[in-house]
Amino acid sequence: MSVKSDNQRIWKSILTGILTAFVLTLLLTCLFGFILKMTSGIPYGIIDYVMIGIEGISVLLGAYIAGVIAKGKGLVIGAVCGGAALLILLACGLSMAQNDIGFLTLIRSAVMLLCGIIGGIAGVNRKEKVRIK
Repeated sequence: MSVKSDNQRIWKSILTGILTAFVLTLLLTCLFGFILKMTSGIPYGIIDYVMIGIEGISVLLGAYIAGVIAKGKGLVIGAVCGGAALLILLACGLSMAQNDIGFLTLIRSAVMLLCGIIGGIAGVNRKEKVRIK
């Protein structure tokens, strides 16, 4: 396989992983918002941690898909997916709010990078289905 097609596959996998992570984040955030609207027993202080969990799950699945597409370099691809998603979310969050970067941002960064790396490695190392004829 040529270097150019290999690089194209890697970039395609990274972009697909980031897009998947953002679509999942959107869907899970809407679901969580619906749950918040329907219930009144969820404390306000837990919302930040639930959002970190949602972002972590989304990046994990996005990086997994990126690793499956790339078929190699799972650690790097997962870290790039997690890092890119983190930078985009951080830029959006800082542009809309007047909050500074704090402890929750550090937790969010660690979770997203770690989930991206785990997802990328898991996607590359997944077992192919065995088909018996």
